[in-house]
Amino acid sequence: MKQNWKEFLIDNGAEFDSDELISFGNPGRENRIPPQGSVLSDLSDRGIIEVHGKDATDFLQNQFTNDISRVTEDTHQLSAWCNPKGRVIATFRIFKRNNNYYLTLSADLVELVIKRLRMFVMMSNVTIEDMSRSLIHFGYAGERAEQELQHIVCDGCVPAEANKTLQQDTLSILRLPGSVPRFEVFGELEDAKNLWERCNVRAAPVSSSSWDYLNIAAGLPVVSEASSTAWIPQMLNLQVIDGVDFNKGCFPGQEVVARLKYLGKNKRRLYRIEINSDELPEIGQEIYAEGESAYAGKILTAVINPTGKVEALAVMKIALMDKNIGLNKDEIGEQDSIILLDLPYSVE
Repeated sequence: MKQNWKEFLIDNGAEFDSDELISFGNPGRENRIPPQGSVLSDLSDRGIIEVHGKDATDFLQNQFTNDISRVTEDTHQLSAWCNPKGRVIATFRIFKRNNNYYLTLSADLVELVIKRLRMFVMMSNVTIEDMSRSLIHFGYAGERAEQELQHIVCDGCVPAEANKTLQQDTLSILRLPGSVPRFEVFGELEDAKNLWERCNVRAAPVSSSSWDYLNIAAGLPVVSEASSTAWIPQMLNLQVIDGVDFNKGCFPGQEVVARLKYLGKNKRRLYRIEINSDELPEIGQEIYAEGESAYAGKILTAVINPTGKVEALAVMKIALMDKNIGLNKDEIGEQDSIILLDLPYSVE
């Protein structure tokens, strides 16, 4: 995190533990705000990778699951990078600014992804750099977020559709998918500070855990170091949220991913769940179905939701979802029971 951005947030009420933003003074209240009210969330704890060079488009097209040629200064996309076995190493949101590509991902995967991507550059004119501490990154969300941004930024120019990008001064403003209007902002310090202050009039500043909750409510999978190479794209629902293009050509693991689509049957997929507990489970914690000795699924991401319970995305065995499920292998008790919640999109 930039020191001058940190000082700006502190002046606006942020409380830090080292470089980790804990809250803006009342974490319990902040957790209860979304999705009813507008929120403003610093996202400096996310990673950002920049890829540029005259061969950057072709290079990324040969690596990622989505069609990079569709990413423009006005359009961004969800994508993933797989190993040769079709297992997802990382998930990204990819956008473009100043003719360079930017990938946003879990911060604990930045070093690994850069190191491994550079292995494939070879003679290509491609440069890959960590920009996590260079660009300011925050989010703005709420039922009236679009109208509010129209008033703040410029009337009629704020993206009305998901996966669209607005370039304004030194800022890139991305409209995200989901039932609650959401925008991620990337840019230089002074313009970012100015927009934050103007948004702060209409929204409550919150920690990034509220943004994690909105990701879960939107059914958007975020792969971190703890879940890297655990799942193939279809197990993360990427094929139904425009994270995979089966017509774009080859990418690492493409044969495995395509074989499952055309010849196989997906036995696992991503579910949104609520756990009757206020204790956060670890990523990868196993979930069990009543009467089954083997685990039924694993936690991908989890947060405390506005009702004070654990809400999570978990990869689960489809065939066991008509049974009682919970965290306890020996007995599914009330204290750790799990219910399935609706996703904002349909899964075949």
